[in-house]
Amino acid sequence: MPLRSLFRSVQAFSLPLPAVRRVESTPEAFAERRARILSRFWWDGVLARLSDAFVVDYVPLFALALGAGPREIGWLNGLAQLIYAALLIPGARLAERWGRRKALVVIAVGLARANLILWVLLPFFLTGHAAIGLVVLTGALRAGLWGLGAPAWTSLAGEWVPSEIRGRYFGWRNIGSGIAALIGVAVAGWLITALGGVRGYQAAFSIAFILGAVGLAVFASIPEVGPRAVRGKRLPPWREIRQRPAFLGYLATAGVWNFSLFLAGPFFNVYLAQNLGASARTIGLLSMVSAGTALIGQWVFGRWSDRIGAPRGMWRAGMLIPLLPWAWLLVRAPWHVIPINALAGFLWAGFELCNLNTLLVLSSPETRPRYAALYNLIVGISSTLGAVIGGWIAAAWGFYPLFVLSGLGRTAAMVLFRWKVIRSLKSPSVSPESHGKSI
Repeated sequence: MPLRSLFRSVQAFSLPLPAVRRVESTPEAFAERRARILSRFWWDGVLARLSDAFVVDYVPLFALALGAGPREIGWLNGLAQLIYAALLIPGARLAERWGRRKALVVIAVGLARANLILWVLLPFFLTGHAAIGLVVLTGALRAGLWGLGAPAWTSLAGEWVPSEIRGRYFGWRNIGSGIAALIGVAVAGWLITALGGVRGYQAAFSIAFILGAVGLAVFASIPEVGPRAVRGKRLPPWREIRQRPAFLGYLATAGVWNFSLFLAGPFFNVYLAQNLGASARTIGLLSMVSAGTALIGQWVFGRWSDRIGAPRGMWRAGMLIPLLPWAWLLVRAPWHVIPINALAGFLWAGFELCNLNTLLVLSSPETRPRYAALYNLIVGISSTLGAVIGGWIAAAWGFYPLFVLSGLGRTAAMVLFRWKVIRSLKSPSVSPESHGKSI
């Protein structure tokens, strides 16, 4: 398996994990244990992404099938981000003070995926506005519950994956996840279209629940390493953060970026379905294009991240992403989306990979849950505002203003990132490694 050989390319004694209890008697035994951890973490990512492929692109279409409109779609995404933001600080506090980070992730993800069973059963009992309202609330809860586990997951990922191979490892992990998404989206789109109506979504959500349960079991089998409980520290650490210009710039970028993303992001597939008459199968096939090019993006940016640093890799991907919503202004038929999705898959794969690694660079193991919580809190609040305002704009003036404003906001965010983060990390006294270790 590529990950096993990738991990063994790093000497066990050089891993920056002083908090790990080395019960193994030899470096070879320690390396073997770490290889098993990375292998299971890889499979967790693949199964989780395969499960989500049957859900994420189709929740707005499911709501549309029940009679929802743009405002309801906006509220679904807005409430999800609001719940996500509200649970981040409690999640980080639990991760630090309870210490059972893996259990916290399992609880959060398990509760989120339980909502899929509710969606399968819902059409048998409710219709009309009651069904739409319940889908909006439970859909928001499903996405928002990840906020409870996100700080703990980020902390665990930073300790499970050695810094020397993070770019390449997460690249390979995301390639596996991308292949799974490619298959899942295609199968889900075919299934929904073949069965027709609400029944297709019920079948897709049932499969997603089963796959998600298997993935969660794999994640639960990974041994937890690193520090357990951390007590007596404020959360969030405002005094520390004010002294970190690169991290402050990172937070400001996240706010502008995610507000701009969610102005238009929830409505691309709605636009395809309502304005261009695309079926669920067509939308699934179009999503396969981005999933396919994402595999190339993971491979390219995984190596760039290790060679030039995650922040610079994030900048290289992000400076072209603002072009994507503007390109939607030219779309007049579903097939016009193919080149847009091809470029989007490549760029977004690199951006998300480098974004995670940038967060790991800018935090240390001791402070990582709270820094991850603060970052995701900014993401949640800005995304909530973007989705709700986007739904209002779409209902009042249509989708084109959303595409224009989203591109402008993304451009502003990348200018801010270049000015506040890249410049700060270029300072002779502040390198990405020393900055991460000093926080």
